[in-house]
Amino acid sequence: MQRKALLPCVVLVAMVLTLMPLCVAQQNVTVNGYTDQPYYKPGDSGTLHFWVYDKGTADLILENLTIYYPWDPAGMWETNQTVIPSTSTVITANGGNWSDNVSFTVPNDGRATGGQIEIYVTTDKVSGYSSIPISVTSVPTYLSLENMNQLTLLLTVIAVLMIICTAIIAYAILLVARRRRATAPTGQQNP
Repeated sequence: MQRKALLPCVVLVAMVLTLMPLCVAQQNVTVNGYTDQPYYKPGDSGTLHFWVYDKGTADLILENLTIYYPWDPAGMWETNQTVIPSTSTVITANGGNWSDNVSFTVPNDGRATGGQIEIYVTTDKVSGYSSIPISVTSVPTYLSLENMNQLTLLLTVIAVLMIICTAIIAYAILLVARRRRATAPTGQQNP
């Protein structure tokens, strides 16, 4: 009888021992980041800054980080990037982080679209994913005052022409007024 009761106990202990490592540590990895400019034009270069956080209770070893840009989602144009740390990088538990940045160039053809930069993180225990927005303008947008020298020249020419026209009109009025006085008969008054 004791032998029959011993078998379920052994199975239960074996299950608890195999599942215990899964219950000990919670792994949670997140990625945050931003681009160095609020928007880009086709052909512009930029920098993507990012951080990998370990919000879990176990240390993680960072294996690689893959970045997918919205203008090359399938990797067909080979503009996507994979970042592999140069040394074994351990991200400590409960808020430890690792940061890096990569440079990119927005294509200057029809592929240049805005959207989300997708970042996938692979560690020794878990994987994580995040997306960072990027804006690419298709129509030139000028937020700064460009070509001010041409605008200044145009306003100067307009001001000079207005002064010349005003002088011509004043001279014409003066001539008409003198001519009326000179040709007016005596005894009559000019209106």
